[in-house]
Amino acid sequence: MAEHVRSQGYEIVVDTLPSCSRAPPERPATMAEDAVHFHDIAEKLADQGKEIVMVMHSYGGVVGTECSKGLSRTERKEAGKAGGIIKLVYFTCVVPGVGISLRELLPGDDLPWLIVRDDVPEESAQPTFSDLPKEEGIEWCRKMPLHSLASYEGKLTYPAYKYIRSSWIFCEKDQVLNPDLQRSFIEMIEKESGNKVDVHNLAMPHCPNISAPLQLANVVVKAVAAN
Repeated sequence: MAEHVRSQGYEIVVDTLPSCSRAPPERPATMAEDAVHFHDIAEKLADQGKEIVMVMHSYGGVVGTECSKGLSRTERKEAGKAGGIIKLVYFTCVVPGVGISLRELLPGDDLPWLIVRDDVPEESAQPTFSDLPKEEGIEWCRKMPLHSLASYEGKLTYPAYKYIRSSWIFCEKDQVLNPDLQRSFIEMIEKESGNKVDVHNLAMPHCPNISAPLQLANVVVKAVAAN
């Protein structure tokens, strides 16, 4: 997917969440640590005068929102600095309000795919990769890294969506973040920001980056370019 977006003339930086790159006996990373990690990456790009679009997926919506503090192009311009974040693209994301964590938004009892254990459960395959054959979905599940439960407890402290315009890639067949839940986040962003969210529909489940990367890349390019 990234290579196709690059072919359209965009520079892309992809990095790994600390909360998904540690394994026991290492201490699990928190959402705040994830946010600091990506804030540093974005700030270095902004200091080079680059205009940044933050593209986030799933839990990444919490991190991308939190890490944008102080990095909008408007804030940096007021501080006499070049560059900065010009848009947030939420790709079927979790987007909490200030003072709310992902864990509070998505109670575990309502999420059959959220299973607390020390390996990646095969039970997550069906909702996560619902458009793939069962065995292929399970194989992808086995490739997934552990995700720190501690990161689910981090409360949002900065509502970047109030200050930076937003687009949303709406996955209509998502069984992890269902359409009603996605709509609730879009409505919250519109209410908080006072602006309409630019929505791009995709008739796909939670991870089209696996099953339909080219189709997803085309939608990402549209979302990035939209006014």
